[in-house]
Amino acid sequence: MTALLQEDPEFTIVNGRPAGGVPDRPGPPDVVLIEDLTGVTVAEAVAPALRFPGETRATRAVVVLKGSGTDRVFGYLRSGVRSFVCVDAAPEVLPAAVRATARGEAFLNDDTARRIIDVALPHGPGDVSPRTAPTTPLTLREQEVFALLTAGRSNAEIAESCGLSSKTVKFHVSNILRKLGMRNRIQAVVHAARATGRGTAAA
Repeated sequence: MTALLQEDPEFTIVNGRPAGGVPDRPGPPDVVLIEDLTGVTVAEAVAPALRFPGETRATRAVVVLKGSGTDRVFGYLRSGVRSFVCVDAAPEVLPAAVRATARGEAFLNDDTARRIIDVALPHGPGDVSPRTAPTTPLTLREQEVFALLTAGRSNAEIAESCGLSSKTVKFHVSNILRKLGMRNRIQAVVHAARATGRGTAAA
């Protein structure tokens, strides 16, 4: 993974902290990669990776999963981690995850997203259909954005795919949720999965 990221001049690799606990450079890195290891609790994995001497904020992190159970994924989520990739993901996935995380966005690889949805569905509201029929139909552009949104794409990915600015995508997403009577993106994803007869949403 280090070699993969070093191929991109956009990234500067900062090695893990040496034994004395002092970081290799002043200040925290923009993104920390956390390897999910068997036998290491979530708290033990997250605490040293996210806290540097003198640091007052949690550093953004990407957890590299090796087929972890859903309970560990939820453990990381409760610890504040919002980005995950599988160790065997395609080469382009890790750089995309690092960039999204550096922007403050969440990043879930397909398998992790499916697992979270599978676990969350039984505990969610019984009806995730729109509360009322849309008073105004979705425009063609909104339909395009909605399809990408429910496929698990981030705002940045939607913007790139549609040739729009991030601000415009946020505007479209807000309009879509308002028209469909939905509270958030997760509700939209689950509704789309059920409407198309899928158990989970595939990104």
